[in-house]
This record gives sequence, C-alpha cells and structure tokens, in this order.
Amino acid sequence: MKQDSDDFIRKHFSDLDGRAFSKDFPCFTDFLDLNELSILHRAESSFSCHIACFGGYDTSERQMAAFLPSDAFLDIDFPIRVLLISPVTPKFAEQLNHRDYLGALMNLMIKRDLMGDLIVKKDENCCYLFCVERIAGFIAENLTRVKHTEVSVKAFSIEADDFSPDFKEEDIIITSDRLDSLVAACSHSSRSAASALIDSERIFLNEKITTSHKTPVKEGDILTIRGKGKLRVIAFNGKTQKDRLKVKIGWYD
Repeated sequence: MKQDSDDFIRKHFSDLDGRAFSKDFPCFTDFLDLNELSILHRAESSFSCHIACFGGYDTSERQMAAFLPSDAFLDIDFPIRVLLISPVTPKFAEQLNHRDYLGALMNLMIKRDLMGDLIVKKDENCCYLFCVERIAGFIAENLTRVKHTEVSVKAFSIEADDFSPDFKEEDIIITSDRLDSLVAACSHSSRSAASALIDSERIFLNEKITTSHKTPVKEGDILTIRGKGKLRVIAFNGKTQKDRLKVKIGWYD
C-alpha cells in the first residue's frame, strides 16, 4: 500500500514537472510533509525543471515545491500567506497549544496539505499559521474560536519576523556522533531500537529520510523522529570522563 502511495506521489510530481516545462511557467505543489519532500528530492534528477522548496521561513518542516522551467523564475514568490491567530480577550483566554489550533482548523474542513507549519508562541498565547494563498481569506473569515477562546485572525507580513519556534532545551550524552547514537539518546531507547526506527524510514535528518546508521550528525542539524518530535542539535559541549559526547539539543514546541 505504501509503495502504491509513493508511486502516486511521484507521478503527481512528474505531471507538475511536465506541465511547468511545456507551458514555460512555474507550477507549485501545496504543502508537502517530510515523506513527500523526501520522495521529491529522490526523484529530482529525473525532472526537466529546477526544484525550489519553501515553507514561509527558514527551517520550516512542511514546504511547498516549485517546478521552475528556467532561471528566469528563480526569484518568484511562493503563494504562501501568514496568519496571526490570537485571543480577542487575552486576559480571559485559555493557554492554547498546537493541537488546539490545528483541531480548530481541521474542524473547518480544511485539508492538511493546504496548511504549512503552525508556530505557537506560548508567552504571547498566539499562533502563526502558514497557509496557501487561496485559503487565507476563508480562514480569516471563519476561524472565530479555538476551544472555548474567541480568536481573531489577521494577515501578517512574511518578512516581519524570523518565526523561530520555541525550544525546550535538553542535555544528553551520546556514545558517538553517529545518527543511531543520537536517535537512541533522544528517543530514550536502545541502539537496536533506534536502528529499527532508522530502517523503517521514521527518521528524517535535515528533512530527508536517512537510512544510514553511521551518518554523522553535527551542530545545526535538524532531526525528526516520527511519533516523538522534532529537534535541533544546538551544540557539542565536550566529552565526559568516559569519553562520551555531551550534546545540547532543542526540542521544537
């Protein structure tokens, strides 16, 4: 079943590539998840068009892909809009989380691929939503409540902020800089369990499926463990007395 799904995705990308190339005008996907992005990148060498990906901000997880038939379109804007969702009366608002916002949006019968990342700012009790341009007006008009909290939705400039997600920092110890060692420490599991996660294509390193256990990790790398979460390798902070590596990571909230 998964193979059939992957084949369908590859055919969709191939169709967009052919359409963009024949019409000499860019074609865009909706927002792609990590698996779809990985399929795209693996097939990239077979396309006639140049491929560019963007999700509205640096390090975005969900991204659109643009099929660009020539270099003349390299600076083209992606059809992405940013919406700021915030309580109408902050003083009496609930503390809302990612699941609350996403649930309210899904209740409007909006398909997930029409929405990119949702960045929740806990200190400000608000959420930045990246969405396809054609759905922004509908969301602004129809999203009036998240759980029991009345909210307002306003357009926000995509250049106005770096949209850096909040991090929950954690210090871990790993035996080496290999991917399987990092996955084991971050998922609080054994090396063999971490290897099983890698083999089952549940690990994304810098937004691409990685199946090599020995792949070295470095500062700045972004690791996604399906079912666990997404984190950034912030810094390597020396070694322990037993010659293990001390690493600071930051989990995306």
